Amino acid sequence: MKKISFVIIAFYMLLSACTKDFNDLNINTKAATNVPPSTLFTTGEKRLVDYYTSTSVSSAPFRVISQVWTENSYVYEAQYNFSAYQAQNGWWNNLYEGCLANLQAAKTKFYTDISDPEIAKNNARITDILEVFAYDLLLNTYGNIPYSESLNSTIPFPKYDDAPTIYADLLHRLDTCIAGLSSTSAGAFVGSEGADLIYGADISAWIKFAASLELKMGVRLAAVDASTATSAVNNAVATGVFTSNADNAAMTYDPSSPSNSNPIWQALVYSGRHDFIPANLLVSTMVGLNDPRVPLYFTKDQNGNYSGGTPGNANGWGLFSHPSDQMLTADYPGILLGYWQVEFWLAEAIESGINVGGTAETHYDNAITASIEYWGGSGSDASAYLAEPDVNYATATGPWQRKLGYQEWIADYNMNWDSWTDIRRLGYPDIDVVSPPVGANGNLPLRLTYPANESGSNPTNWKAAVSALPGGDDVVSAKLFWEP
Repeated sequence: MKKISFVIIAFYMLLSACTKDFNDLNINTKAATNVPPSTLFTTGEKRLVDYYTSTSVSSAPFRVISQVWTENSYVYEAQYNFSAYQAQNGWWNNLYEGCLANLQAAKTKFYTDISDPEIAKNNARITDILEVFAYDLLLNTYGNIPYSESLNSTIPFPKYDDAPTIYADLLHRLDTCIAGLSSTSAGAFVGSEGADLIYGADISAWIKFAASLELKMGVRLAAVDASTATSAVNNAVATGVFTSNADNAAMTYDPSSPSNSNPIWQALVYSGRHDFIPANLLVSTMVGLNDPRVPLYFTKDQNGNYSGGTPGNANGWGLFSHPSDQMLTADYPGILLGYWQVEFWLAEAIESGINVGGTAETHYDNAITASIEYWGGSGSDASAYLAEPDVNYATATGPWQRKLGYQEWIADYNMNWDSWTDIRRLGYPDIDVVSPPVGANGNLPLRLTYPANESGSNPTNWKAAVSALPGGDDVVSAKLFWEP
């Protein structure tokens, strides 16, 4: 694992105690000492949204893996070949070095640079919630990861901690942050509210976000650890999760600066490149269901129809549908977590035997309606769609995992990492059966392998992490601890 260097970027705010259990001592006291903590926070927060939103196959190939998009000229990732652009390196380095390093440095400096200790604690609690989100992405992409010794410049070769142990600590950190923010009377980022690009230092919004993240993490455990899943879900619901699209964790990009514009716009418009098109499985599935989001997700092709490319083929940009115009604007928001996801997770909780109130069908209907409305459709559009026999919860084909899996995959069209993880968790759509890529290098990846340099620079700890994987091999087919 590389030593951390801090690179600070200019963003909106330049124009205008939550502590983790066994990671508290991992502070690089020599780094970026003259940078305001609010700037470090903004950098870490924006980069987290950037990395999650990114289309880059060298760091975030998840849209391609999940077949919501596919590639045109260069089809390595569509065929599950990650050796060309090394996405496993990019995702790891971006989250550790670009996001977590800045958030950790900000958290340290809040306590030294802010005179009001309660405001400093609130800033640190919000920062910690974002750290949990970032570590959750890493943990559930690779397996065991550096955690207790990460972000520490005095430990250049950190150990990899046990994944279930990290997971438990992340849930505990969320509970601690929620409790601290819920009991405070002070504000956050006072005097520098513009530093928080997602919620503008709204503490109540951050509490809802933390609770919704805890719900997400709890539901993910339902198939393997019912007790912990139930506790996490109940804690989240008792705290209060998202209740409308107004709660979405979204960041609007700055269209006045290409580097601060939405990464999708940068990749498909500003660059002049045509690397991606919608994948046929998603387009044909939605068209077959009379989904009202079809024109909100895609343009029509040259023949006036909606069509997608074949994963693994060298598809042509001009022959197929493209991502919709609204997605290709410079200020299009990047989103980390949406209300429709919360409603789907509540439906999953009920189907997993966890009582969260209501019925699975009601939460399913709420989720689909929220997604359609988020994309610009109407309530009547949602009602008509939910009346389709293959969509209606009572009549749709298959077990609940299939009903929820397909609809979550559709709704998470622009949720990148989650679109891949929906399939890993629920098993639908079963891409290995219904849409295996042309020239695929095996089946759907269940994880990314560790960065190549880890085996050479940190071999002892890397070997221990690999030995903990099923089969003891660093391969994409190894299941993580929560995968059914």
